[in-house]
Amino acid sequence: MLKQLYIEDFVLIDRVALEFGPGFTVLTGETGAGKSIIVSALELLLGGRGDSLLVRRGADRARLEAVFEGNPRAAALLDEEGIEADGDELILRREIGADGRSRCYANNRPVTVASLAGLAGSLVELHGQFSELPALKGRGQTELLDDYAGLAEQRLRYEEAFARWRDLGAECKQLEDSRAERGVLLDGLAYMIQELESAELREGEEEELREKRGRVRHAVRIKEDVEAALALIAEGDGAISSQLTELEKVLADLAEVVPSAAGAAGRLADVNAVLDEINRELAGLRAAEEGEAVDLEAIESRLALLERLKRKYGKDVAGVIAHLDELREKKRDLEQADDRLADAEEERAAAAEEALTQAGELSERRRDAAEKLTAQVKADLPALGMEGAAFRVGFVEPSRAALPREGAPPLGPSGAEEVVFELAANPGEEMKPLARVASGGELSRVMLAVRSASAGRAGMETIVFDEVDTGIGGRVGHAVGNRLHEVAAARQVVCVTHLAQIAARADTQFYVDKVVEGGRATIRVTGVDGRLRLEELARMLGGGKPPTPTTLKYARELLDTVRREAGAGAEKGV
Repeated sequence: MLKQLYIEDFVLIDRVALEFGPGFTVLTGETGAGKSIIVSALELLLGGRGDSLLVRRGADRARLEAVFEGNPRAAALLDEEGIEADGDELILRREIGADGRSRCYANNRPVTVASLAGLAGSLVELHGQFSELPALKGRGQTELLDDYAGLAEQRLRYEEAFARWRDLGAECKQLEDSRAERGVLLDGLAYMIQELESAELREGEEEELREKRGRVRHAVRIKEDVEAALALIAEGDGAISSQLTELEKVLADLAEVVPSAAGAAGRLADVNAVLDEINRELAGLRAAEEGEAVDLEAIESRLALLERLKRKYGKDVAGVIAHLDELREKKRDLEQADDRLADAEEERAAAAEEALTQAGELSERRRDAAEKLTAQVKADLPALGMEGAAFRVGFVEPSRAALPREGAPPLGPSGAEEVVFELAANPGEEMKPLARVASGGELSRVMLAVRSASAGRAGMETIVFDEVDTGIGGRVGHAVGNRLHEVAAARQVVCVTHLAQIAARADTQFYVDKVVEGGRATIRVTGVDGRLRLEELARMLGGGKPPTPTTLKYARELLDTVRREAGAGAEKGV
């Protein structure tokens, strides 16, 4: 439901803020006062074409903002855009600069015009003097018939089955198209895996090889240093170990007469232990060097192999080993692709049958509903000022259709058919698509008849009518007003009208007036009730002239008639 509409620096409007409630709301005012400009603002929020000429002279931008009560469809679209819901409200804003640039926002997050149109289109349905009506584009008419027939849930089941069939078909095509490519990839993977497996890689090997290579390159130096160290520690008359032994005896003798020297003797024992450990390590190193036959050429060859594999497959040996695991996994996946293709083809066939079953049930119920809706709308058109007009709910092959199997009907996103409303506005004329042949007023009244037939059922929550009363008056105006009020019992209806017979049935009435302030024309919108509403209805009954006692009397009688028909209480303040 539309809750608020804010318009700033748009055409002749400097600033207007409107609050809407449920039920039936009308915008009235003299011809040329700017009533349809309010609807044009909504049209732009629906994704209509923006233009710098729409910006009020002297302003740098026009700003349009609408606050809606959200619904599940709008919430799903917000989620697709990655936008968080703001409680139960959805705030749409569009700014059109004097340079012609347009900026769109949903809950204060930037979105494209197409996204804005999608969000607004899930909340508002516009009928009137618009070049493209969302309800008559794409699947709009199909959804209108489904709303009438209460088929929303069944259509959802079909859409899920259709999507699964379509997705499995795309998967099968991808697997089939890539079959030859898979063979080439498998050959390449097999070569790389064999190359890496034959290398028998081991983490830490490279570091060990580099250490061995270093020892081989410096073998003479290592031997000399080890021998010299061993000689200093334990070999010869001046060996450190011999001198420490002598020192240990001296300190022990000293400790007998100077007890405090015992600590020094103990620490010297620790030094001896460390020295023994060093001696054993050096002796072991000498034995290893003498007993190990190292092939320097083999080490260099192995390191060269590791370097080559690292350049091809990873920054280090661990990375190369990880890459080998990845290659093995890819090879397994490719080898399983043919098995997956067979499974996917079976699943696609089953999904096709499910989609055909759902489509068949949907088609049967649609055709039954089409006959009933055709009869209801056709019977209602004369009362809406379209005597002699013929209406029909027709079917055409779905767009973007595909054959689920040989001999089956083509299926599209909405089913085995799409709905087209057809109209012959005058006797003897050929039936043609409603969107192509109806005038603005005719189109609005036909859609009013459709919505009246669907009253109380699922459908768009807010409907806006402009030009619904073009070329009608009197008795027909009463009928149109009654239909609008019936539709508003289940939905929010906003209507631009010049007929008092329609305005009198509204729950809320706004008066639109063009005034001159400071030498400039501007549009004002005022809510009218009580005496002010009576005077506005009198003005409308008097052809736009100031109220007279006679027109005021007629206006009061009109309200009394509406009150009796609706069973409502007396008009407050009249």
